[in-house]
Amino acid sequence: MTWGLHFPYQFLAQNFVVSGSGRIKIPAFKTPIPPHVQGPCLYAVTVQNHPPDRSIVSINFTIESTDEYNVQIFSDSVYGKAQLDVLKLSGSLSYQWTIDYHYNTDAPQIIECRMYRHYYHDFLPLPDY
Repeated sequence: MTWGLHFPYQFLAQNFVVSGSGRIKIPAFKTPIPPHVQGPCLYAVTVQNHPPDRSIVSINFTIESTDEYNVQIFSDSVYGKAQLDVLKLSGSLSYQWTIDYHYNTDAPQIIECRMYRHYYHDFLPLPDY
């Protein structure tokens, strides 16, 4: 679980206040990976902003490229609080992140979505030498 140490540069951060059941669609985004290059990115989803209380029933999410070629589907493996993993993305494509959630309560919950990259130079506008 030390992956976060290898991917310190955050490029996507969104928080959503939700309750009950529903769907979140994060607007299309691009990674900081250079065009025509594929590389690993770490994603993290936190589904409870408090100690586990069994209020999460299920969560399913899909990260897919806008050309629908590269699709990652994740289901119910949040272990009561969070899910993180590494996936390979392309710098030439945009991606859509869709999250379907179901809580057994109408109390407000916060779903946090993050993506990280491990190369700092993917973010800097360095000159071509």
